[in-house]
Amino acid sequence: MPNLVLQPLVENAIQHGIEPHARPGQIELRARRQNEQLLLEVCDNGNGLADSAKTAPGIGVSNTRARLQQLYGDAHRFEFRNGAEGGLRVSVSIPFRATE
Repeated sequence: MPNLVLQPLVENAIQHGIEPHARPGQIELRARRQNEQLLLEVCDNGNGLADSAKTAPGIGVSNTRARLQQLYGDAHRFEFRNGAEGGLRVSVSIPFRATE
């Protein structure tokens, strides 16, 4: 797991998903190995993405995307999508590497 990959995604979930609402917020972090990939997800219970939203990514998301591209090239996946019950789900898939 590259250093500081999850931090900007969690900060983004707090700032854009949780902070704008008066109701309690929830953020879930999920990690699992699927075959030779490490799948990471950051999910919040905010509004999610509007269907017509064409917002430019912020510095944290842009830097994360660039770091993943530099480290893994086409062997990674980084995507944003609305959750089934609302909110936003950010998924990162990178090659699994065991450490000693």
